[in-house]
Amino acid sequence: MASNDENDEVTPTAANGEKLGKLTSQDITKLGLLSIFEQIAFSFERMQAPGFTSNMLPAFKKIYGDSDEDLKEFMTYNMEFMNTEPHMATLLQGVVLSMEEKHEDRELIKGVRNGLFGPLAGLGDSIFWFTILPITAAISCSLAQSGSILGPIIFIAVYLVVGLSRIFFAHLGYGIGNKALTSIGENTKYLTKAAGILGTTVIGALIPSYVTVAFADTLVFGVDGSSTVQSVFNQIMPNILPLAVVFAIYALFKKKHANVMYIILGIILISILMSFLGWM
Repeated sequence: MASNDENDEVTPTAANGEKLGKLTSQDITKLGLLSIFEQIAFSFERMQAPGFTSNMLPAFKKIYGDSDEDLKEFMTYNMEFMNTEPHMATLLQGVVLSMEEKHEDRELIKGVRNGLFGPLAGLGDSIFWFTILPITAAISCSLAQSGSILGPIIFIAVYLVVGLSRIFFAHLGYGIGNKALTSIGENTKYLTKAAGILGTTVIGALIPSYVTVAFADTLVFGVDGSSTVQSVFNQIMPNILPLAVVFAIYALFKKKHANVMYIILGIILISILMSFLGWM
């Protein structure tokens, strides 16, 4: 009898007596792999909801079997609009399945899902799309421009690692379950800000490597014509012109909300004009 009591303590049960913990590590790994294809089922009405829901169905059916009522409720709240960063969507799927496996109230699960996908989107974008991949792309482009084959190899390798990291996020979300969610929500803004600062600093330092703006050496001034216009700017601060151009374009985006195509066309026209005049 003692051993039976011990087993009862080890295996948690739901209110109806059903044993919990049906999902295995392989099930969560499968969830992470399936989430790689999540964006295939993208909908402009529901955004990621179709793919988000379909990725969880194999694991959900393992928990509840062929229960039509449970499946109906699960599909109903998960097919509501959602849009977050793909890796964070995988983490959120793990959280949802963990809470479903614990038979948490579905209104609570729905609230967690709807409340977290926005903050997690900012966190994921800052880490992956504003930091890791842009920095990797910049380094890889530098290597490629110098003729090194390591450029594309490094970028492809990092991109694959980033893609497969969804397996880790699936396990992380499942492990979190409904615990520490409040802590995540409170710290998201700090993590997002830190990642954003890192990404901005690194990309800013790479401006001189990818933006070239310089006056022609033939553009001189002075009595003897010994001083060039470009030398004056160099004395003020090296690469000040590329930095000024980047800030000007940023101001058009941020302050004036200028159309991207107009900015691109403007850059092309100004470049042609300056070249025609022989100023650059």
